[in-house]
Amino acid sequence: MSSSAEGGLRLGSEIQSLAAAGRVNMTELVHPVLTDLAKRTKETVDLAVLRDDHMVFLDQVVGTHRLRTVSAVGEVFPMTDTANGKAALSLFEDDRVVAIASRELKNAGQSQRPLSDFLKEIEDIRETGIAWDLDEHTQGISAAGFAFQDPVGLVYAISVPVPSHRFAGLRESLAKQLLGAREAVAKLV
Repeated sequence: MSSSAEGGLRLGSEIQSLAAAGRVNMTELVHPVLTDLAKRTKETVDLAVLRDDHMVFLDQVVGTHRLRTVSAVGEVFPMTDTANGKAALSLFEDDRVVAIASRELKNAGQSQRPLSDFLKEIEDIRETGIAWDLDEHTQGISAAGFAFQDPVGLVYAISVPVPSHRFAGLRESLAKQLLGAREAVAKLV
């Protein structure tokens, strides 16, 4: 700490070091949860973070099925047609959900879907804790996921994308496994 020319105090670089020391590397922290979930489901498991009203993939554990889904770390996904995006939206107040969804649905040409239907889906996610993407983002791929916040308010989501031909038979089991993973993450965060 030092004096500023204006007569006040100026915080030095030490405060930045203290702030950085308090940050958690979420990728490292939850990677064992991703690994366990992938082992239990035999499906790919993704971790994404909210950045600028999009979901950015941070980590992935690839499933063991011969036919599996894979996204690249760093890939950016929208909010309204992905399980991780919808899960993240479920953590927001309705006015923010409406702003993001209105813009995204219009830009994606999804205006045929009434906003009221989308908001009902978000309410369902808030009640169940699980979001669904049923061939919405990519034809042939469905997904389920949940979202959580870290202690400083960053929003993350864990999702399990599955080839759609297998998804219907796994839906109930995936929901159960994801709720278990959500409990494990809550203990870590």
